[in-house]
Amino acid sequence: MAPNNTIAIIDADIRSGQDELAREEVLARLHAFHGPCVTPLWVNWLRARADLRIVCMVHDLTRLDDFLIDVLRDAKGVIGTRAALSFGGRADINRLMELPLAANGRLYAATVRIKLMPGNDREAFDRIWSLPRHPSVNPVWLLRTYHGYDADLNMLLFSGDYPAINGYITSWLRPVPGLVDTEISDVTDWRLLASPEQMIQLAEQFFEFNQEEKNNGR
Repeated sequence: MAPNNTIAIIDADIRSGQDELAREEVLARLHAFHGPCVTPLWVNWLRARADLRIVCMVHDLTRLDDFLIDVLRDAKGVIGTRAALSFGGRADINRLMELPLAANGRLYAATVRIKLMPGNDREAFDRIWSLPRHPSVNPVWLLRTYHGYDADLNMLLFSGDYPAINGYITSWLRPVPGLVDTEISDVTDWRLLASPEQMIQLAEQFFEFNQEEKNNGR
């Protein structure tokens, strides 16, 4: 993993009554943004709160504040931002390449924020990523997000069967030793910003894969 690459998961709070205005302006600003230090990957608008989540690949962490100030926080309707940073994690490259399917509504998606018991961090991370393959639910990535605000790990799940996601979290994930609590957030709306080439770059520059994952998937 290249040491200067970071994933930023940024939540933008929107003023009530300005949801559509803020969403369209943020999207326009992201589409117009061209800079070597940050690559916007996608935007989710969180239906339950009408807020936005922007996922980015950050190539120069010292420039992230400029991106937040000039691109996001200056947009009309945005009243605040907060970010969780990840400097490492694991991913299933085959599932990562299925992002367009999820964005087009052909797969259900959910993010799971995971709290771990201090002192069990490495062991719990390995146990979670080593869970047996589920017949209906596929982990896309497992990020370490200790530089964040409410979770130690962030997991992205895809499935063709929505009820299976809750079953996976309850019966497979939450019993893992060292895991304290989870919080699930359904991802129902997407706007992909990254090109396929940028998604491949994300996989190659940020994540570590076993050779088996590179060749065959998990």
